[in-house]
Amino acid sequence: MTGSELLILLFPAALAILLLALFSLEHLMLLTLFLTPLSLQLSYLTGGTGIDLSIATEPVLVLLLMITLFKLLVTREFPSRLLRHPMTILIGLYLIWTLITSLTSTMPGVSFKTLAYRLWFTAGFYLMAAQLASGERFRRRYVTAYSAGLAIVVIYFIVRVQGAGFLNQQFAHSACYPFYRDHTSFGASMAFLLPPLTVIMFRKGNGLMAKVLLFSLLLLFVAGFILSYSRAAWVSLIAATLLGIILWIRMPVRVLWFAAAGLILALVLSAGWIWQRMDSTTEDSSADLSQHLRSAANISTDQSNLERINRWKCALRMYTVKPVVGWGPGTYQFNYAPFQKASERTAISTDFGDAGNAHSEYLGALSESGLPGALFFLLITVTAVITGIRVWYRGRRGREGIFVPALLTGLITYAVHGLMNSFLDSDKIAALWWGFIAILVAMDLETERSPEEDQGGSTTATPSQG
Repeated sequence: MTGSELLILLFPAALAILLLALFSLEHLMLLTLFLTPLSLQLSYLTGGTGIDLSIATEPVLVLLLMITLFKLLVTREFPSRLLRHPMTILIGLYLIWTLITSLTSTMPGVSFKTLAYRLWFTAGFYLMAAQLASGERFRRRYVTAYSAGLAIVVIYFIVRVQGAGFLNQQFAHSACYPFYRDHTSFGASMAFLLPPLTVIMFRKGNGLMAKVLLFSLLLLFVAGFILSYSRAAWVSLIAATLLGIILWIRMPVRVLWFAAAGLILALVLSAGWIWQRMDSTTEDSSADLSQHLRSAANISTDQSNLERINRWKCALRMYTVKPVVGWGPGTYQFNYAPFQKASERTAISTDFGDAGNAHSEYLGALSESGLPGALFFLLITVTAVITGIRVWYRGRRGREGIFVPALLTGLITYAVHGLMNSFLDSDKIAALWWGFIAILVAMDLETERSPEEDQGGSTTATPSQG
């Protein structure tokens, strides 16, 4: 399909989206979420292009960015409390630093493209979503709209895997293409959604048909999650679920922070022992699910794990050369090759910048945007978790209250997954990451206590001003 043919086909859809933007931003957002898992790269549709976009979601997000800027600068419709929230301020600083490091980048063209998609991701999936999420119904719809689109991809994936054999692990790695780049981002998206979908299914207000549909959706996602063979997604969901259970208990906040500090200290002190155990593990990837999960700790023979460590070490070496501003947002894959050591290269190593990024959100930010960039991303992650914990401890265990730890558990899956992979340059993961943060921020603003309450007055939650 040529570019001109594609434009002709997309013209009626573009007109419909413009009309929807005029009449209902909420429905435009929900439509965008539904289409996000189904989006395809422009290069896939046209057979190659100099500028790649995710069709049809990113053009809509560009429109949402323009609407957001108009509402910010002209009509000033966003609540001041939302704009003053620590999360919004951190995201603003994160974007400003992205701009600065794009100006100092070794590849400005690549970096300014990265800045552009970060702007429209945060404008649509964070700022606009946070304003819309002042209503309980939109919060559930945010999750279910994305899930409905993802369900189509999961069915497509399972049909393809069934044709090749459910135990064909190698085929499963690419069976979600062209909708998802590979099985790891595909698995990560389902890990995000399983906790909140479970809570939505048990919501008291649901009718029988809604419960049946949600239960079917959950079964579908569990099947897709298992068959994706994504070890990072499995590990992240297990870790996040354990943390979610701890939050559910609602232990005293002081005990919670002491426990967290103790866990971090224990991990640091036992790091050498853990590394030795991993180095002696020889389990390889397998169709046997338990063996496949154990192979996640194999750093002696597993080529995927060894290549990931190679990328991490390259990121650290790149950081030592440019520790303050980094090499430029989005440029890791084009710059890391000379930093590889012959002894650390694997059978899947490359020198051509065509095999992915740093395989870590945190180390990728460190190499591309220096220490300040990594700290901004880490602070966003920590602040998101603290915000969710604060909302959960303030609220009640009502039908809306238990949605908070479910959202937080979903968010933590990617906070853990981000140690091993980097997918926030994709609309498919950005929609969930920034969207879940937006919902937690909106709920935080709703449950914010007034000065009278802090002095022992009424405990009624402050209503949203959005």
